[in-house]
Amino acid sequence: MSNKLIDNMINNGYTAIINCVDKTIIKEAQENINHTLKKLLVSKKKSVSKDLNTNLSNCIKIWSIYEIQVLAAKNLYQNDIIYKILRSKKILDFLTSLIGPDLEYSTDGELNINVKGVTDEYLLKKYHQELWSGVGLSSVQVWIPIYLKPGMGTMEMIKESHTWGHIPHRDRQPIELPAKYSTEVTKIGEGSIIAMSPLTLHRTVQNKHPEARIAIPFHVRNIYYPKLGNENLHEYSKLNLSYYSKFRKILGNPYLSPFRTISSKRKKNLFDRVKIKNKV
Repeated sequence: MSNKLIDNMINNGYTAIINCVDKTIIKEAQENINHTLKKLLVSKKKSVSKDLNTNLSNCIKIWSIYEIQVLAAKNLYQNDIIYKILRSKKILDFLTSLIGPDLEYSTDGELNINVKGVTDEYLLKKYHQELWSGVGLSSVQVWIPIYLKPGMGTMEMIKESHTWGHIPHRDRQPIELPAKYSTEVTKIGEGSIIAMSPLTLHRTVQNKHPEARIAIPFHVRNIYYPKLGNENLHEYSKLNLSYYSKFRKILGNPYLSPFRTISSKRKKNLFDRVKIKNKV
């Protein structure tokens, strides 16, 4: 499975991982977003609904989509829902095969909320490379649909555009492209994801469904790779550690202090944050 996906990344600059996220996690993500929307409405003494899209429509009347995207994404990260998604076996196997076992993911992004008829270029993006936004060359950009029905659209990719280097651009769109190129509108649903190179040109496909499409984009990187672009300005959370990294944590510091814990009475793994997080 991973070899084919990696071949797609190398040859096309992107790949789709189909049916890789358990439906219960996607449901949890939807409920978490709806919870955020309900809290926003209650804060303004507005009535709430059980329906996510009804609450979203009412929130958009009060807040900008940008504000909603930031606040809803923040809660997804804080509740470790993105962590749970990325720990799905197919995704983790793919990422570790692609860029190694020591992984972290950006946690300061926002949702992509795309409603029918939107014309705002911030929400309906033209062809662009994530490199333009400061994502490093060695990172992997990930796009996860959280609420996606037929007719809502996904993303359109330009095949092999990752091999073209840094595309000349102005005002967040290319000013030059080859005379001929091949595109693909990705065909995925809830429970699947798209991974791509930061150099892959892609754009938003317009939503023709009456309800809003909701997705979340972010990037994943190897913690030992140098931070390129503007990655030193981003916030990250650890996703996976190798034997070497776990051993470093046991040693406690880079000075290899002799006998640092040999007589310690502290209970082993008392402060193992990963194990504690997984109990919740």
